[in-house]
Amino acid sequence: PLCAAMEGKKGGRNLEPIIRIRGLKKVYRVGEERVRALNGVDLDIYPGEFVCIIGRSGSGKSTLLNMMAGLEKPSRGSIVIAGEHLEKMNEKQLVDFRLRHIGFIFQQFNLFPSMTALENVTMPLVYRGVSARKRKAAALKMLKDLGLSKHVNHKPSQMSGGQQQRVGIARALVSNPEVIFADEPTGNLDSRTSEEILSLIQAMAKRDNHTLVMVTHDPSVAAHADRVVNILDGLIVDIVDQTGGRSAPGGSAAPSGGSAPDGGSAPNAPQPAPEANPNLTEEEHAS
Repeated sequence: PLCAAMEGKKGGRNLEPIIRIRGLKKVYRVGEERVRALNGVDLDIYPGEFVCIIGRSGSGKSTLLNMMAGLEKPSRGSIVIAGEHLEKMNEKQLVDFRLRHIGFIFQQFNLFPSMTALENVTMPLVYRGVSARKRKAAALKMLKDLGLSKHVNHKPSQMSGGQQQRVGIARALVSNPEVIFADEPTGNLDSRTSEEILSLIQAMAKRDNHTLVMVTHDPSVAAHADRVVNILDGLIVDIVDQTGGRSAPGGSAAPSGGSAPDGGSAPNAPQPAPEANPNLTEEEHAS
Protein backbone atom coordinates (compact mmCIF):
# COMPACT_ATOMS: atom_id res chain seq x y z
CA PRO A 1 0.00 0.00 0.00
CA LEU A 2 0.98 3.59 -0.57
CA CYS A 3 2.60 5.09 2.51
CA ALA A 4 3.26 8.67 3.59
CA ALA A 5 6.17 10.17 1.75
CA MET A 6 8.88 10.85 4.27
CA GLU A 7 10.83 12.91 1.80
CA GLY A 8 9.70 14.70 -1.35
CA LYS A 9 11.53 16.15 -4.28
CA LYS A 10 10.65 19.44 -5.88
CA GLY A 11 12.74 21.20 -8.46
CA GLY A 12 15.50 18.65 -7.98
CA ARG A 13 15.81 19.42 -4.24
CA ASN A 14 15.07 17.00 -1.45
CA LEU A 15 12.41 18.43 0.83
CA GLU A 16 11.46 17.47 4.34
CA PRO A 17 7.85 18.24 5.22
CA ILE A 18 7.39 21.59 6.95
CA ILE A 19 4.28 20.10 8.60
CA ARG A 20 4.22 16.48 9.71
CA ILE A 21 1.20 15.01 11.46
CA ARG A 22 1.08 11.49 12.84
CA GLY A 23 -1.75 9.63 14.58
CA LEU A 24 -3.67 12.83 15.36
CA LYS A 25 -6.81 12.33 17.42
CA LYS A 26 -9.21 14.74 19.07
CA VAL A 27 -12.04 13.60 21.31
CA TYR A 28 -14.58 16.02 22.78
CA ARG A 29 -16.86 15.24 25.68
CA VAL A 30 -20.44 16.38 25.09
CA GLY A 31 -22.26 15.47 28.28
CA GLU A 32 -21.78 11.74 28.67
CA GLU A 33 -20.95 11.29 25.00
CA ARG A 34 -17.47 11.14 23.50
CA VAL A 35 -17.32 12.73 20.04
CA ARG A 36 -14.35 11.85 17.86
CA ALA A 37 -13.59 14.95 15.80
CA LEU A 38 -10.29 13.51 14.50
CA ASN A 39 -9.74 9.79 14.46
CA GLY A 40 -6.08 9.19 13.57
CA VAL A 41 -4.85 11.63 10.93
CA ASP A 42 -1.46 11.33 9.18
CA LEU A 43 -0.43 14.12 6.82
CA ASP A 44 2.73 15.65 5.36
CA ILE A 45 2.76 19.17 3.89
CA TYR A 46 5.83 20.44 2.07
CA PRO A 47 7.46 23.89 1.91
CA GLY A 48 5.82 26.19 -0.63
CA GLU A 49 2.79 23.96 -1.16
CA PHE A 50 -0.80 25.18 -1.36
CA VAL A 51 -2.88 22.49 0.33
CA CYS A 52 -6.65 22.73 0.61
CA ILE A 53 -8.52 20.73 3.24
CA ILE A 54 -12.09 20.19 2.13
CA GLY A 55 -15.07 18.59 3.83
CA ARG A 56 -18.63 19.23 4.83
CA SER A 57 -19.65 20.79 8.14
CA GLY A 58 -18.68 18.52 11.03
CA SER A 59 -16.12 16.57 9.01
CA GLY A 60 -13.23 17.64 11.25
CA LYS A 61 -11.53 20.03 8.81
CA SER A 62 -11.57 23.09 11.09
CA THR A 63 -10.51 20.96 14.05
CA LEU A 64 -7.54 19.76 12.01
CA LEU A 65 -6.63 23.35 11.10
CA ASN A 66 -6.88 24.42 14.74
CA MET A 67 -4.62 21.53 15.76
CA MET A 68 -2.00 22.51 13.17
CA ALA A 69 -2.18 26.12 14.33
CA GLY A 70 -1.71 25.11 17.95
CA LEU A 71 -5.08 26.57 18.92
CA GLU A 72 -6.24 23.26 20.39
CA LYS A 73 -4.40 20.43 22.06
CA PRO A 74 -4.72 17.00 20.48
CA SER A 75 -6.03 14.10 22.53
CA ARG A 76 -3.29 11.95 20.99
CA GLY A 77 -0.68 12.14 18.24
CA SER A 78 2.03 14.53 17.11
CA ILE A 79 2.21 17.76 15.12
CA VAL A 80 5.65 18.90 13.98
CA ILE A 81 5.98 22.27 12.22
CA ALA A 82 9.37 23.67 11.22
CA GLY A 83 10.98 20.96 13.34
CA GLU A 84 9.09 21.81 16.55
CA HIS A 85 6.56 19.61 18.35
CA LEU A 86 3.43 21.66 19.02
CA GLU A 87 1.78 19.02 21.20
CA LYS A 88 4.63 19.36 23.72
CA MET A 89 4.34 23.15 24.09
CA ASN A 90 2.57 25.08 26.84
CA GLU A 91 0.31 28.03 25.96
CA LYS A 92 3.05 30.64 26.28
CA GLN A 93 5.33 28.64 24.00
CA LEU A 94 2.49 28.19 21.49
CA VAL A 95 1.79 31.93 21.39
CA ASP A 96 5.47 32.62 20.75
CA PHE A 97 5.61 29.91 18.08
CA ARG A 98 2.61 31.35 16.26
CA LEU A 99 4.05 34.84 16.31
CA ARG A 100 7.34 33.58 14.83
CA HIS A 101 6.14 31.05 12.27
CA ILE A 102 2.46 31.42 11.40
CA GLY A 103 0.12 33.88 9.72
CA PHE A 104 -3.68 33.67 9.84
CA ILE A 105 -6.32 34.72 7.34
CA PHE A 106 -9.83 34.61 8.77
CA GLN A 107 -13.28 34.38 7.23
CA GLN A 108 -14.52 37.23 9.46
CA PHE A 109 -11.44 39.42 8.72
CA ASN A 110 -10.83 39.97 12.50
CA LEU A 111 -9.54 43.50 12.08
CA PHE A 112 -9.40 45.89 15.02
CA PRO A 113 -12.32 48.26 14.22
CA SER A 114 -10.76 51.31 15.89
CA MET A 115 -7.49 50.98 13.94
CA THR A 116 -6.60 52.01 10.42
CA ALA A 117 -5.49 49.53 7.77
CA LEU A 118 -1.88 50.54 8.41
CA GLU A 119 -2.20 50.07 12.16
CA ASN A 120 -3.87 46.68 11.76
CA VAL A 121 -1.10 45.44 9.47
CA THR A 122 1.67 46.62 11.82
CA MET A 123 0.30 44.76 14.84
CA PRO A 124 2.14 41.43 14.33
CA LEU A 125 5.39 43.39 14.11
CA VAL A 126 4.56 45.30 17.29
CA TYR A 127 4.33 42.01 19.20
CA ARG A 128 7.59 40.84 17.64
CA GLY A 129 9.39 43.95 18.89
CA VAL A 130 10.11 45.49 15.47
CA SER A 131 10.89 49.21 15.60
CA ALA A 132 8.16 51.71 14.66
CA ARG A 133 10.04 52.87 11.57
CA LYS A 134 10.66 49.37 10.22
CA ARG A 135 7.17 48.08 10.90
CA LYS A 136 5.56 51.11 9.22
CA ALA A 137 7.75 50.65 6.15
CA ALA A 138 6.98 46.93 5.95
CA ALA A 139 3.24 47.47 6.39
CA LEU A 140 3.12 50.22 3.76
CA LYS A 141 4.93 48.02 1.26
CA MET A 142 2.57 45.11 1.91
CA LEU A 143 -0.52 47.30 1.56
CA LYS A 144 0.88 48.75 -1.69
CA ASP A 145 1.55 45.23 -3.02
CA LEU A 146 -2.10 44.41 -2.34
CA GLY A 147 -3.42 47.54 -4.07
CA LEU A 148 -4.41 49.36 -0.90
CA SER A 149 -2.19 52.44 -1.06
CA LYS A 150 -5.24 54.71 -1.02
CA HIS A 151 -6.73 53.01 2.02
CA VAL A 152 -3.84 52.96 4.50
CA ASN A 153 -5.59 55.46 6.80
CA HIS A 154 -9.07 53.95 6.44
CA LYS A 155 -10.72 52.02 9.26
CA PRO A 156 -12.52 48.74 8.54
CA SER A 157 -15.94 50.44 8.50
CA GLN A 158 -14.71 52.63 5.64
CA MET A 159 -13.71 49.67 3.45
CA SER A 160 -15.55 47.00 1.48
CA GLY A 161 -15.40 43.33 2.46
CA GLY A 162 -12.83 42.65 -0.25
CA GLN A 163 -10.65 45.54 0.90
CA GLN A 164 -10.89 44.38 4.52
CA GLN A 165 -9.80 40.89 3.51
CA ARG A 166 -6.84 42.37 1.63
CA VAL A 167 -5.85 44.09 4.87
CA GLY A 168 -6.20 40.71 6.59
CA ILE A 169 -3.91 39.14 3.99
CA ALA A 170 -1.35 41.94 4.44
CA ARG A 171 -1.41 41.42 8.19
CA ALA A 172 -0.90 37.67 7.79
CA LEU A 173 2.06 38.12 5.43
CA VAL A 174 3.85 41.17 6.84
CA SER A 175 5.99 39.18 9.28
CA ASN A 176 7.03 36.76 6.50
CA PRO A 177 5.72 33.59 8.20
CA GLU A 178 6.71 30.15 7.01
CA VAL A 179 3.12 28.88 7.12
CA ILE A 180 -0.17 30.64 6.39
CA PHE A 181 -3.40 29.12 7.65
CA ALA A 182 -6.62 30.33 6.03
CA ASP A 183 -10.05 29.34 7.35
CA GLU A 184 -12.72 29.90 4.68
CA PRO A 185 -11.08 33.22 3.69
CA THR A 186 -13.62 33.91 0.93
CA GLY A 187 -16.69 32.69 2.81
CA ASN A 188 -18.11 36.19 3.38
CA LEU A 189 -17.40 37.54 -0.10
CA ASP A 190 -19.30 37.54 -3.38
CA SER A 191 -18.09 35.23 -6.14
CA ARG A 192 -16.16 37.85 -8.10
CA THR A 193 -14.40 39.23 -5.03
CA SER A 194 -13.76 35.69 -3.80
CA GLU A 195 -11.91 34.85 -7.00
CA GLU A 196 -9.82 38.04 -6.74
CA ILE A 197 -8.93 37.38 -3.09
CA LEU A 198 -8.10 33.74 -3.72
CA SER A 199 -5.81 34.66 -6.62
CA LEU A 200 -4.10 37.30 -4.46
CA ILE A 201 -3.49 34.89 -1.57
CA GLN A 202 -2.10 32.29 -3.94
CA ALA A 203 0.12 34.74 -5.83
CA MET A 204 1.55 36.32 -2.68
CA ALA A 205 2.22 32.94 -1.07
CA LYS A 206 3.94 31.69 -4.21
CA ARG A 207 6.00 34.86 -4.58
CA ASP A 208 7.47 34.57 -1.08
CA ASN A 209 7.45 30.74 -0.91
CA HIS A 210 4.98 30.55 1.97
CA THR A 211 3.30 27.24 2.71
CA LEU A 212 -0.45 27.81 2.43
CA VAL A 213 -3.00 25.58 4.16
CA MET A 214 -6.62 26.49 3.53
CA VAL A 215 -9.87 25.03 4.84
CA THR A 216 -12.99 25.20 2.68
CA HIS A 217 -16.21 23.44 1.84
CA ASP A 218 -16.19 24.91 -1.69
CA PRO A 219 -14.79 22.71 -4.51
CA SER A 220 -14.21 25.79 -6.70
CA VAL A 221 -11.82 27.14 -4.06
CA ALA A 222 -10.10 23.76 -3.69
CA ALA A 223 -9.55 23.67 -7.47
CA HIS A 224 -6.78 26.28 -7.05
CA ALA A 225 -4.68 24.14 -4.68
CA ASP A 226 -1.65 21.96 -5.42
CA ARG A 227 -3.20 19.18 -3.37
CA VAL A 228 -6.70 18.65 -2.00
CA VAL A 229 -7.14 16.72 1.24
CA ASN A 230 -10.65 15.30 1.57
CA ILE A 231 -11.74 14.71 5.15
CA LEU A 232 -14.82 12.88 6.38
CA ASP A 233 -15.80 11.83 9.90
CA GLY A 234 -12.42 12.80 11.28
CA LEU A 235 -10.40 10.82 8.75
CA ILE A 236 -8.59 11.70 5.55
CA VAL A 237 -10.32 9.63 2.90
CA ASP A 238 -8.50 10.92 -0.19
CA ILE A 239 -5.68 13.21 -1.28
CA VAL A 240 -5.71 14.51 -4.84
CA ASP A 241 -2.54 15.91 -6.38
CA GLN A 242 -3.69 18.56 -8.87
CA THR A 243 -0.20 19.27 -10.21
CA GLY A 244 0.08 16.02 -12.16
CA GLY A 245 1.64 13.84 -9.46
CA ARG A 246 0.24 10.78 -7.74
CA SER A 247 -2.87 10.66 -5.64
CA ALA A 248 -2.80 9.00 -2.25
CA PRO A 249 -6.10 7.57 -1.07
CA GLY A 250 -6.42 8.46 2.59
CA GLY A 251 -2.76 9.32 3.07
CA SER A 252 0.01 11.81 2.43
CA ALA A 253 1.56 11.96 -1.01
CA ALA A 254 4.66 13.81 -2.03
CA PRO A 255 4.13 16.98 -4.04
CA SER A 256 4.44 16.89 -7.81
CA GLY A 257 7.72 15.35 -8.85
CA GLY A 258 8.04 13.74 -5.44
CA SER A 259 8.23 10.13 -4.40
CA ALA A 260 5.94 7.98 -2.34
CA PRO A 261 7.96 4.86 -1.58
CA ASP A 262 6.28 1.53 -1.07
CA GLY A 263 6.55 -0.28 2.22
CA GLY A 264 5.53 0.57 5.74
CA SER A 265 1.96 1.12 6.83
CA ALA A 266 -0.57 3.17 4.90
CA PRO A 267 -1.68 6.21 6.88
CA ASN A 268 -5.40 6.80 7.19
CA ALA A 269 -6.70 3.81 5.31
CA PRO A 270 -10.45 4.53 5.49
CA GLN A 271 -11.91 3.16 8.71
CA PRO A 272 -14.57 4.11 10.96
CA ALA A 273 -16.08 11.36 13.76
CA PRO A 274 -17.83 19.22 15.82
CA GLU A 275 -15.59 21.69 14.57
CA ALA A 276 -13.98 24.31 16.74
CA ASN A 277 -13.55 28.01 16.12
CA PRO A 278 -10.21 29.68 16.82
CA ASN A 279 -10.04 31.35 20.22
CA LEU A 280 -7.15 33.73 19.83
CA THR A 281 -5.38 36.06 22.19
CA GLU A 282 -5.04 39.70 21.17
CA GLU A 283 -1.52 39.03 19.92
CA GLU A 284 -2.73 36.19 17.69
CA HIS A 285 -5.59 38.19 16.22
CA ALA A 286 -2.82 40.47 15.03
CA SER A 287 -0.86 37.68 13.35
